[in-house]
Amino acid sequence: MAEPVAAGAVRSLARLTKQLHSSLDLSPLTNPRTGCVRLPASAHRSGTCSTPVLPDPDGDPNEALAALSLGATMLDLRRLSKHLTMMLTVLNTAGTTEPTPQPKPRTPRKSPRLEVLTGPTIVETRAPAIRCNLEDDPRHAALHAALSTPIRPRDDHSGPAFSALLRMAANGWRTDDVLSAARTAPALEYLRTGRYGGTGRVQRPDIDRFALRQWDRALAAWNRWTQKHPCRAETTTDKGGRFRAHQIQHAAGTDPTQWSGNAGVHRRCVLDALCLIAWETGRTEFDIDQRRLALTAGVTQPTASRALSWLRENGWITRVDTCRGTRSDRYRLDLPAVEVRTESQGVPAPDPLLGTRLHQILLHARHDLWTSTGLGGACGATHRALLSGHHSTSSLSQATGLPAATVTRHLRLLQDLGLVTRCGRAVKKVVSAMAAAAVKLGVAGVIEARQRLYTAESLMWEWWQRELAWRRAPRSRKPVRAEHPLPLLRGRFPTGKEGRADFAGALGRVLASLSRAVALAA
Repeated sequence: MAEPVAAGAVRSLARLTKQLHSSLDLSPLTNPRTGCVRLPASAHRSGTCSTPVLPDPDGDPNEALAALSLGATMLDLRRLSKHLTMMLTVLNTAGTTEPTPQPKPRTPRKSPRLEVLTGPTIVETRAPAIRCNLEDDPRHAALHAALSTPIRPRDDHSGPAFSALLRMAANGWRTDDVLSAARTAPALEYLRTGRYGGTGRVQRPDIDRFALRQWDRALAAWNRWTQKHPCRAETTTDKGGRFRAHQIQHAAGTDPTQWSGNAGVHRRCVLDALCLIAWETGRTEFDIDQRRLALTAGVTQPTASRALSWLRENGWITRVDTCRGTRSDRYRLDLPAVEVRTESQGVPAPDPLLGTRLHQILLHARHDLWTSTGLGGACGATHRALLSGHHSTSSLSQATGLPAATVTRHLRLLQDLGLVTRCGRAVKKVVSAMAAAAVKLGVAGVIEARQRLYTAESLMWEWWQRELAWRRAPRSRKPVRAEHPLPLLRGRFPTGKEGRADFAGALGRVLASLSRAVALAA
């Protein structure tokens, strides 16, 4: 640094960098009294010397040291902080952050575990994106009362504000809701103003940016606590969603033939994704857009649209409200007209591991391997049935609803790809075998590319809705374009020579921005 820097600025920058690079050690940067960072080439206690990581392996280390010796200014730090915030926002919007760890069920030793499979998860399922009616939740009422409680001028403002943000994270608040509360809630006065003198307060220059930084800190703290206390981190209040998901899964399993074939497998994956959302939110009604649902179920957006239409026609779901602007359709899970009888004298309790089981099934269905033309979703269903313990052809046919000849053909294809042994059993190293098969068929990275495309389309639509709001607003009350956290969406929507909206150009710009962010993160 060419000039001294405040400890608070370094602490904020270090915590922001920690969210993008988990290997960063925060202790030297967040302790202004005794913390220090060793200079490059300085001796280490293990007997070696610290060596800077060079962008070019064949480069000269002296050139890197010379670049570091030039010194940086506060303007450089602001630019770095702005760049890191943009990267973090893009990655969170694209759904590339690490998913919340799920509890691992007890599985038999002979069946391979699927929880280590990687792939896109439901984007912002637990907290931000699923809109539910929280007003009837007693915890929400208590949190609303705490936010409405003013703080005396002489009391500490930062502690109650961070405590309120932690409660918001535990109750599943969205980022937009937090920003709205930060502008008006009395308990969040710390996010709007800073202390000036004894009891005076002065307004902060950028309230939204400061609130987002504190909100990221609260989310990180809540995630660390949930990882250490997974049994006590249950924040879902069941409003009938878990019981309805259990009923639907039981009803769907009574007749496997209706889920046979590629179309049937895709419909079942979409239904499983809806049940997983109901399980995690605890509600039977929620908003979900088709692209995010398609990424969750491992299908394309047109396939998800056709599956939703079929589920509505057959009484599995009901569309309560249609989409408006950036808000997606609202669906309600319903039981079909067919009565499902059980031999139990009472209503069976929901399976406590149903959410984990659905998560495993959808992880398997989202693999790049099943996007190959020669395999498809039906072959994936056969492989899932084989992993769940069905070994004979008749058992696999009964579990999947497919003819015996189709099951035999699937087993032959899986054996050629190295996923099934000659004895008809699944290989033990199923994860590496599926990855190698995807590379062999040339479909590795298809789901990731589809996720990037769908995220770019959603961001482009949000950009266009903001442009329409700006155009339709009166001249004296035009919205400020710089309010959006993504710099790309703050400018005007691209237009052609005739003045018409250039959707292709806007999609290309968003895709390029996402690709750059992913490349920088890698």
